[in-house]
Amino acid sequence: MPKCPRFPDPPAPVTALPLKFGGFTVPAGCRRIFITAELEPSSGDPRIQPTGFPDLGPVLYADPAEKHGLICLIESEASMANRLEEVCLDNKYEGTLKPALAGLPYLRAQAGTGANAVFKTASTVDGHRFASDFLAKCKASFGPNAVEVTLAEHVKTSLGMATDGKTMHIARVPEVFPLVLGLDAMSLIHGFQVSNEQISFVGLRLPRALTASIVGLNCQRVTVPGIKFNVGQVESESGQAIFQKPRITARRIEARFSIDAGLLSSLRLDTPGNADAPAHQAARLKLLLALALWKVASFLDLLSVELSLRTECKLRLKRDDKGDVAPPKAACEGGPIADASDFPFALIAKETFGDGENGAPGLIQNAHLPANRSPLTLQFPS
Repeated sequence: MPKCPRFPDPPAPVTALPLKFGGFTVPAGCRRIFITAELEPSSGDPRIQPTGFPDLGPVLYADPAEKHGLICLIESEASMANRLEEVCLDNKYEGTLKPALAGLPYLRAQAGTGANAVFKTASTVDGHRFASDFLAKCKASFGPNAVEVTLAEHVKTSLGMATDGKTMHIARVPEVFPLVLGLDAMSLIHGFQVSNEQISFVGLRLPRALTASIVGLNCQRVTVPGIKFNVGQVESESGQAIFQKPRITARRIEARFSIDAGLLSSLRLDTPGNADAPAHQAARLKLLLALALWKVASFLDLLSVELSLRTECKLRLKRDDKGDVAPPKAACEGGPIADASDFPFALIAKETFGDGENGAPGLIQNAHLPANRSPLTLQFPS
């Protein structure tokens, strides 16, 4: 095996914080941002259809602190990750990003070219994001004068991996983060694991930096009858089937969000060997934190009217007796810890990431990400 190259010296201390975005400030030293919003059924009917699992039904468990009775998981972390990704999409069937995110790198795979091009998948809608096995087999030119190679080959070459994709110098693992940032920035927020037929080295992964869930507190089980009729021209001896529908009521419903600023701060986001590495590191960290805040704010903005999670689970932000929305609360862990303050989701949801005020560079431009990758179009293998 060739001699392990010396990993470049780390950049100067990051000065990304404090970050001011949409009227909200992430203070210096912040390690985690907690955002909580109280919800209510929009129809006025207290019965809720929580997320269910085969052979399990709704997930209810006793509060270990013995404060909130039975807690029910109304929307799981995995489902909320999907919803927080979807708020970024202008077309959720083809994975195109909203205009506010113009210039943010992501991958799009198609078969054919020009008028005959057929959309196949995109890193914004694929379950494994940029690490999708389908995308790994697709080809593109990843530089101005680069030859066309598969995404898997590009990753292996960029990280100095063995051709079989099974081994690489452990010191080069941190280089995967700026590489992913230039291919699909959202993967650094929602996590990834590269494990496919072409690359099986187990160290290329990252947990979620943004997690969320919706829970009910002090819940009661409610059983609702249901009936199924056979409809159609084909006659059936079964007639109709009567069954039970598990529902719950909750004294309080909360949407909970956690942004792991400490995890994002720990990532090497600059390009090794670049003289502007410290500045790029700070600008890219600001971009990722702002994206995470924008995702939460955009989701809460949908809840300000109504969001239908399921047929019998339509929720909105809780109103007071005057009909005013109760503001979500945000708190930062680490640094100067203050009492929870109002989270200005409506202002944050209106923010854009392109050009700033008076033509000043926006967060995406300041991050100096690879150009012409919004999207980078890959050719799907025939």
